[in-house]
Amino acid sequence: MAAEVERAKDALVAAVPASRREPEPLAASILGFEERLGAALRELEAWEGAPPDLHERCRTAIEEAARRSESLRLQAPSLEFEGLVLVLGDVIAPLDALGDVEHELARRA
Repeated sequence: MAAEVERAKDALVAAVPASRREPEPLAASILGFEERLGAALRELEAWEGAPPDLHERCRTAIEEAARRSESLRLQAPSLEFEGLVLVLGDVIAPLDALGDVEHELARRA
C-alpha cells in the first residue's frame, strides 16, 4: 500500500515543471494519482491482521486525498507554478497520516 501511495504522489507531482523534464499535463497527473490511490485502497482492504484503528486512519487519509483530487479535477483551474505547487500540496497533505501509521506500527511491534 505504501508503495502505491508513493507512486500516486509521484504521478501527481509530475505535473510540476522541473528543470530536467517537461511537466505532465495536470489532467494526466490527476488521473494517475487517482488510479494509484485506488490501487492503494485495494491493497489496504487486503491487509489481513491490520489493527482496526490504523486501518481506518489509512483508509480515511487515502479517501480524503482522493476527494481533494476529484475536486481539483472537476474545478480544472489554470495555475501558475506557485499556485500549482500549493494546490498539489493540499491534495497530497492527507497522506502524511500514513507516515504516522508506519511509526505507530513500528512502535507496536
